[in-house]
Amino acid sequence: MATLRANMLEEMSLGDANRILASRRLGFSRIRLLPKGKTMRPITNLRRRAVVQGRNALGPSINSVLGPVHSMLRLETERNTSKLGSSMFSVGDIYTRLRSFSASFGEESPTFYFAKVDVQSAFDTIPQDAVVRLMGGVPSQAQYVIKKHLEVKAGLVDPRLQRRPASKLTRRWHSLASTRDDPAGFAQVVQERLGPKRKNAVFVGNISRKEHATKYLMELMESHIQHNLVKVGKKYYRQKKGIPQGSVLSSALCNYFYADLEAERLTFLRGKDCLLLRLIDDFLLISTSQKKARKFVKVMHGGIPEYGVAVNPNKTLVNFDLELGGVKVSRALKASPFPYCGLSIDCKTLDIIRDHDTAKGAAISNALTVDYGVKPGQNFQRRVLNAFKIQSHLMFYDTRHNTLETVFCNLHKAFTETAEKMLAYWRCLPAAKRPRSRMLTQTINRIIDVAYVLLTGKARKEKHPDYSCAMEKTHVTWLALDAVRKALLKRQANFSPVLGWIDAELSRLDTAKTARVEKYIK
Repeated sequence: MATLRANMLEEMSLGDANRILASRRLGFSRIRLLPKGKTMRPITNLRRRAVVQGRNALGPSINSVLGPVHSMLRLETERNTSKLGSSMFSVGDIYTRLRSFSASFGEESPTFYFAKVDVQSAFDTIPQDAVVRLMGGVPSQAQYVIKKHLEVKAGLVDPRLQRRPASKLTRRWHSLASTRDDPAGFAQVVQERLGPKRKNAVFVGNISRKEHATKYLMELMESHIQHNLVKVGKKYYRQKKGIPQGSVLSSALCNYFYADLEAERLTFLRGKDCLLLRLIDDFLLISTSQKKARKFVKVMHGGIPEYGVAVNPNKTLVNFDLELGGVKVSRALKASPFPYCGLSIDCKTLDIIRDHDTAKGAAISNALTVDYGVKPGQNFQRRVLNAFKIQSHLMFYDTRHNTLETVFCNLHKAFTETAEKMLAYWRCLPAAKRPRSRMLTQTINRIIDVAYVLLTGKARKEKHPDYSCAMEKTHVTWLALDAVRKALLKRQANFSPVLGWIDAELSRLDTAKTARVEKYIK
């Protein structure tokens, strides 16, 4: 805390703090310290509701008050993506960018030069005045309409596992911004903006509508950035440097700010020979020009004070020989894929490779949510299926972008992690509630069926016309059975009947087809 007070916070008198709090809806936040390696990362808790002064009631959280600003920024993001530069909103965005970049070379096989840099303490170093000035140019309207709608979703169950299938409804409120002259009705909004991203959901609209002047929204944002009050004990502090981590606006502010950096200082990367990717503060350049890759690393390592940018040299990685100031920059191993944001990219083919890293050595059971209630068999199967579904992103299984060998390996890794989670979940359950052999074999069969339909079915191809997965059912079956078999062999005394069933199923598969898969799996 002493370091925080010295570098990021400045103490305020109680009178000044109370005057600020009384003049606005934004309250104060509290600091949470999250472990990060050998240090602690300070996160301001902006989701916590504070007691309203003079009343025995809870007021809205800071993030709730900032909701209209967040909705406005999301609308501007959709309407004008050019202001966001190389920003990505999720790891999945790597797929579309990388696929387009790879396709631009056609049948050519150029040499690709990779360079990855990480901005040190990005949220804590962004200059407040500069980001406020920049964000003033983002809104394109004088007023915005914020509409609330309700999303009702059912937690689906497998009706084959119980006589009277039932599901628990979840209700969530969402806000969307629009312009005053937007003629689209709620049905059109659902069809164009909400429906494609959701399934098995009911949308209830026209519940709430409120207009906000842009001036008010920008003043709210400015107050949040420049007068973020933090309470530690009985004292109030103002965050004098950086933007609040934990804020609903922090990612958007970071994206717009670093996009401006790219437009001002990295213009030499514009061109068909470069692909710049950035997820918040993690930059990755892929270029066919080694000269540009070298210049990029040199510029970033030199620091950009007006943007508060200082690169962490220990996290910089390249796939070619590079020396800066007499110090060698870390180089990825030859013939090894290049790591970025939890996945890897083949330096020659640009294939997207799934990393199989079991929580960096942590026990899988630490990351599991175990349901000890009724219907243990149904809950077990649902958890295992969900464990696979979250690993089924199309970027790992698209055979138009990836080689079939890469897709086989990616799917085997996904099945391996699913099997390890299945085993860990089984071990966490009391002996009386552990699924028997029949339930385990049913679950394995369900995983195979779901995987094949999910990865190769018409639904995915209709939603993503450029996607293709050239795997056959035999390939999927062998990969799943092999992955589960290897996981269960670690406790074979408990799973002898299941292992016997797996061996029998493997023996029934077409050996000519399975041989094609086996040679790629270690």
